[in-house]
Parts: sequence; C-alpha cells; structure tokens
Amino acid sequence: MASKVFQHPFSSISGSIKMKYLVIYSIIIVVPVLLFYTIILEYTHQVVEEDIVRKNVLSADALVKRFNTEISDAVLQLQLISEVDENNKLEIQRMYERAKQTIASSSMIQSITMVDANKQMLFEAPFDLHKLMQTYQFPGFDIVSWSNNYTVSDIFQNPRGERVVTISLPVLDNSGAFSGALVAELSRDHLSEILSVSTEASNGFSFIADSHGEVIASTVINEIGSDTSSLPATEELSRYTSGSMKGSYHNEPSIMAYKTMWDGWGLVLGVPERFAFKSLTDLSWALTGTFLCILMLTLLFIGIGIQKILQPIVRLTQFARSIERNVNEPITITSNDSSQSKDELGVLWHTMIATALSLREQQRLVEEKERYLRDVIEGIPYAILTIDTKGIITYINRKFEQLTGYPRPYMIGKQLAEIPIKNNDADYILLDTLHSERIGEDTETYILNANGQKHVVKIATSKLFNIQGGIIGSIAVLQDITQWKIFEEHVKQSEKLAIIGQISTGIAHEIKNPLAILSGASELLKEEVDEESRGESIDELVNDIFRVVRRMNGIVTQFLSFSKMNSEIDESIRMDKLLDEALQLLRIKLRDAKVDTNKNYAPQPNAIIGNYNKLMQVFLNLIINSIEAMPNGGTLLIRTSVNEENGVRFFVVEVKDTGAGISDQTMAWLFNPFFTTKEEGSGLGLTIARDIVMEHGGELHVQSRMDEGTTMRCKFPILEGRKTG
Repeated sequence: MASKVFQHPFSSISGSIKMKYLVIYSIIIVVPVLLFYTIILEYTHQVVEEDIVRKNVLSADALVKRFNTEISDAVLQLQLISEVDENNKLEIQRMYERAKQTIASSSMIQSITMVDANKQMLFEAPFDLHKLMQTYQFPGFDIVSWSNNYTVSDIFQNPRGERVVTISLPVLDNSGAFSGALVAELSRDHLSEILSVSTEASNGFSFIADSHGEVIASTVINEIGSDTSSLPATEELSRYTSGSMKGSYHNEPSIMAYKTMWDGWGLVLGVPERFAFKSLTDLSWALTGTFLCILMLTLLFIGIGIQKILQPIVRLTQFARSIERNVNEPITITSNDSSQSKDELGVLWHTMIATALSLREQQRLVEEKERYLRDVIEGIPYAILTIDTKGIITYINRKFEQLTGYPRPYMIGKQLAEIPIKNNDADYILLDTLHSERIGEDTETYILNANGQKHVVKIATSKLFNIQGGIIGSIAVLQDITQWKIFEEHVKQSEKLAIIGQISTGIAHEIKNPLAILSGASELLKEEVDEESRGESIDELVNDIFRVVRRMNGIVTQFLSFSKMNSEIDESIRMDKLLDEALQLLRIKLRDAKVDTNKNYAPQPNAIIGNYNKLMQVFLNLIINSIEAMPNGGTLLIRTSVNEENGVRFFVVEVKDTGAGISDQTMAWLFNPFFTTKEEGSGLGLTIARDIVMEHGGELHVQSRMDEGTTMRCKFPILEGRKTG
C-alpha cells in the first residue's frame, strides 16, 4: 500500500488553537466578568422592582383604607339623616335640612336625594325640597330595598344629566319596613384630589374605576370618565382580585398595584418604569464603562499569551487530524518529522501511533465477529429474543418477526409486556417464562401472532452476562412446534380410527342381528297395537319402544358409515319442515344456552330427494356444534336459498352462529375423523355429516373467522320436475 507523508499547515493549526485559547480565556475571565455584571444588574433590578411593588401595594392599601373611612363617614351621616320621629313618620322637611347641613360640612358628598318606595323623588338637597314626584332611576335600588344595607353604584346619569356615582342607604321605619332611600352623590373631584395627594410625590399615577372599567377619579383630570376596561390591571379588578403587575399605561411601561374596593370598584396605582428605574439606569451605565475597561485589558493579555503556548502542540494536532482523515490507510513517518525527537513530545507521538494502530485492528476484529455472530443468529431456524434487566427488548431475529407477525422496528426498544403475544386470559406467556425463577427451564406453551393465530412453542431461556459476570438481561429461543402437535394428534386419531375400524365389524355382528330381531318385533307389535286399540298408555309405550330401537340401530349405523355408506334414497323431503323439526328437538338446549334463533327460508319449488333420518342427523350435528361454539349465548341463523352454478340449480342451507370462530390450523383438520377441540367430543360428527351430504350428491363447506362466528353451508342439487309433497 502507498505510504502517506504528513504535511503541517502551521497557519491553519495555529488559527484553530488561537481560537480555542481565546475561548478558554474568555470562559475563565470574560464570561465570569460578564456574568458578574449581569447578575449585579439583574439583582439590583429585582430589588428595585420589589421595593416599588411593595410601596405601590402599601400605598394602594392605605388609599383603600382612607376611601373606606370616607365612605363609612358618608354612610354614618346618611343614617343620621334617615331617622324617623316617634310616630313612625318621615319628616321630609327635617331630613331636607339635615341633608343640607351634611352637604355643607362634607367634602365627600355633593348632593343628597330622598326617594320613596316607588322611586319618586321627595327632595334633592341642596337644590329643592319638592320635586313634583319625579322618578329617580338609580342603580342599586332593588338591592337597597331588600338587603336593608347601603350600596355603592357605578357611574350613571342622574336626572340633571350629569355622570355621577352614589351611595344609597335604605330608610326604614321603626318596624324595619322599607320606606325609601337616601341617595348621596359623591364628589369625584374630591376622590381625585385624595389620589393626587398620595401619588404626586413619586411621579406615579392612580385611578379608581367602576365595575365596567370607567374611570371615577384619577390623578390625570382628562382621564376621568374614560374607559380602561382593556387595561390588564382593570381586567384583573373585574375578577375581584388584588395584586401587582407590569403593564403599559398610556403606552408607557409601568409597574402597577391593583386592589378591589366596594361593589366592583377598584383602585389602580402605579409608577412608570422610567421614573422607577432612573437610579438603576445611572448605575448600569457606570458598571458598563467599568466592564468595558476590564474587557479590553483582558483581551490584551490574551493576545500576548496566545503566541507563547502554541508551538509545542502544533505537530501533535496535525498528526491527530491525519489519523482521523486516513483511518483505513497505513501510517508512515518521514525522517524529517519531529516524531524522531527524543523528548516527551516524540514519546507521545509514537505512543499515539501505536495506540491508533491497535485500536484500528481491534475495531476490525470486533466488526468481523459481530457480523459473523449476526449471520449465525439470523440463519438459525428458531426465533430468538433478548431483553435487558428492565424487560426492554434489545434484539430479535428474522424468525421471531415471522413467528409473531410484528416488524422488528415495532418491537425493539419496547417493554416485552407491551407486545400483544398473549392469550385470552391476558397472561403474558413469554414474559412469565423469562421471569428470573424460571430461567433455564424449557417451557411449552403457546402465543398469538399479529393475526390472532395461535402457535404452540417450546421456549428455552438463559441469562446474559457481561465481562464482569454481572447479569445484563435474558435470552429466549422459541421453537414453533404447532405442526408437530397437529401431526401427533393426527397420528393418535389415526390409531383410534384403526382400532374403531377393527371393532366396528364385531359390533355389527354382535349388535346388528339382535337389533334386527328387536326392530321386526317392535314393528309387529306396533302393527298389532294399531289394529286394535288397547289404551293410550300402551300405544305410547309401544311407540317409545319402536323409536328407541330405531335410535339404537342408527347409532350402530354410524360406526359402519366409515366403511360403507348406505345409498338408499327414497324420500321427497321438505327441507323447511326438516329444519323446523331439528330446532324443535333442540329447543331445550337452545334455551339453556341462551341462543336466539332466526329463520329465513326461501321458497322450495323443487324436491330434495334423500334419506330423511340421515339429513336430520346432519343438521342436528351442525346446530349442536353452533350451540357449543356460543357458550355465553348468541344468535343462530338458519337460512335457505336457491342458487345456480354452471347451469345446475342447488338448494343451499346455511347454519350461521356468532361464536368464537375456527382458527386456520384447526380448519385444516376439521373433517378428519376423531379430530376434535372439545374435551368430550368424539371427532365423528362433522365427518359423518360431510359424508351424508356427499352421499346425497351435495357439498358441505365451512367458512369461519376468529371472534366473528362460523357458517356451515350445505348444497344439494335440485332435481327438476319433482315437486315437494
């Protein structure tokens, strides 16, 4: 392979190290200074802001207390005016005089109006004593009349057309009955004056707004009556809350405190940030100048130091970059290379070369081993799964994907319990097998794949260890033995079938002949009874004997049906009557199983020629299978129809249930003699039923889907020209 001679572009290396040096010194010196500067400003800003907020909140509390005192004094004065005389009468003249005196002595109240229980004005002090019973519609009249307590109103228009706010106080007689109300209009100028005295010194602002956000009083005169409902602080007041916030007031950033008062009134008090943080702004300019001076000195020292520490590491940096760029090429050192020196740098150079070569070789060996192990695992004809100590899937091979039907990206990285390979009892089979107490045991169980198909598997498990001997997880090897199990069952059934075939001849010789004698005797006895009546009970007993003998003869015939089918067909059959009789015979079983029966019979214009008893046996077997497939109840549909295929007309009978359905594995063995999924089943029912249908020239088909039910379809050829009787 070609050798590689190293070149050393000092300028690029030097530039890179200069940048690193600058960054390091910036982190050590510049960044702490900048951080210290930022922390001081932020902390100072926070302290100043907290102090402003605290002062605003205290000022708002003080203002609210003062306003509460003013309102309480106004209410007390109205109570003195509203006293009635000893005869429980309203002295309008005396109340009018008291009202005028109150207005003269109070800066808060500018007028007092007396209205009766019908909202008619009796006087309006200090203007007039008699108002010609003019109606005074003021807010809060209904509240005053039933609560017997004072109320404070929002801004509204009085009869004189002025926008005012009022305090309303009920006037009660000695019995406590409502006689009217005193309505005191408050001086909004007086309220604004109180606000101005409290906020002027701090260059701040304050206003009182009603529940609709309209300004009642303000430190800014032209703001009185304006709408502040869109102001964030006013929106908070509408929710009856108190607190502080930062927001915009007249397009100027400000710090505000807000506090609710009475009946929806609220107070907002604040100060613009340009006044609040003026001292902080002056301090920040001073700190900024100091920081810039320190920064310039720091950069000067860094520039001087850069040129003094770069040379010893330039060549070593170049070598490290060469290894990175030429990871797959051999390393060759020229005689002029500084690596030939005997100092510490040369020793470090040769050590790095040896280390790089060793790591490169180790990496190649690891990659080869990993590739070999992966090919082996993927080629094993068993499903392999590994999990860590937390139950998270770390690896699966291709066979495991095929077994479960789930893609590898879907499973890797998930908890094993999240993969739905479980049975109907929600028992996580594989997770239970990988439990620490069962590690090392071979377990035979089954899992369900993505399509709901059951696979019988044999699982072998083992722990996974790291180099230090610590447990890092578990591995499971799954062998799909579904077909083996089916073959085993088939062999067992074949053995049973051979044994039954051997004994069926003996059964026929031992039982058939006595049954023939009993059958002939029962027929003679029945004819004898039919000719001469001997009582109803005797007739029933004779008929029972006759039916039982026929039934026993039919049982023996079932055993012989495997070797020889009786081809005697001598009846014209109404299939609807036969199906009704089968349902009648099974009515008790249907009722006990909670199965509802639906019938849908098509007209049967042509005859079905066959053996009535054998066809009865077919449909009894099919209906019983459907009942047993619905252990928790369901619906049984019996439907007939006439179809035509390739010019031949068929009469079709369908027996459909809503049971659990039949899996694909079971469907493949469904008509094999002695194959059954029932604990007490013989496996002969469907086999005999299919043979009887085929004996009649028909076909028996089965359609089923898991959890959706099964349909048994019998097709019988229709003989044209024959009508049913």
